[in-house]
Amino acid sequence: MLPMYEIRQTDLTVKRNNYELKFPEHIHKYIELLYVISGRQRMNICGTNYNITAGNGMIIFPDIVHSYLGNEDKADVLILICDPKIFGSLFPDFKKLRPHSPMIYENQISPELKFALNAISPNDSKEIKFSWACVILSYIMNIIQFDAATDAPVDDIAYKIIKYIEENFTDNITRDTLSKRFNVSKCYISKIFTEKFNINLRNYLGLIRAEYSASLIRTSNETLTTISRLSGFESLRTFNRIFKTVYGMTPHEYKNNISKMMK
Repeated sequence: MLPMYEIRQTDLTVKRNNYELKFPEHIHKYIELLYVISGRQRMNICGTNYNITAGNGMIIFPDIVHSYLGNEDKADVLILICDPKIFGSLFPDFKKLRPHSPMIYENQISPELKFALNAISPNDSKEIKFSWACVILSYIMNIIQFDAATDAPVDDIAYKIIKYIEENFTDNITRDTLSKRFNVSKCYISKIFTEKFNINLRNYLGLIRAEYSASLIRTSNETLTTISRLSGFESLRTFNRIFKTVYGMTPHEYKNNISKMMK
């Protein structure tokens, strides 16, 4: 299956999960840090399985395929997800670097970094989260060794297409526009999705747009008509149909459920 491009509404997220964490293969434009406070967490990064035990962590750079595989026991896990753009020129360009190894071992973590990892909280204000994120990444950048990131191979059209869709899914994307953009035939575009990823282009666009529209419903006061347009759907009817296919309910029902949960 095609790794899903995760789209987040916020540029800085801090989570503390104390339950089994499972999430399928996905990629995104963010930096993602996992730190296991207690228990253990299994992950797969670029096809390699990792078993992260208490006191250890992982760092995932933008455009790296990864998944959370869960574990037999509960784990207390810190997850920090941030858009590199929020740091300005404070750090090197993360897209040009790759960690030689994604693992951050306990013996590499100084008392100061450990304090910061335990101090940052989902309940902090955005300003405090940002300050702790700067501290944490500053220490981590001095711990890990880097390799220069290599561009996708010339023949890896599939990777280039899904990255283009992630950045432009609200536009009018069709087989025609993609074939012109990447100088390949429309049949080849179809073949990439159906044979390599087991999903057609229309359905993949629908999933991406539905996910984004759901995030707008949760976090904005826009009307469903406006959300449909902002998410790239060609019509409100298409929006309703695809959203119900993905979430099992109409956008209106989803919005009502969110409103009830917030009361």
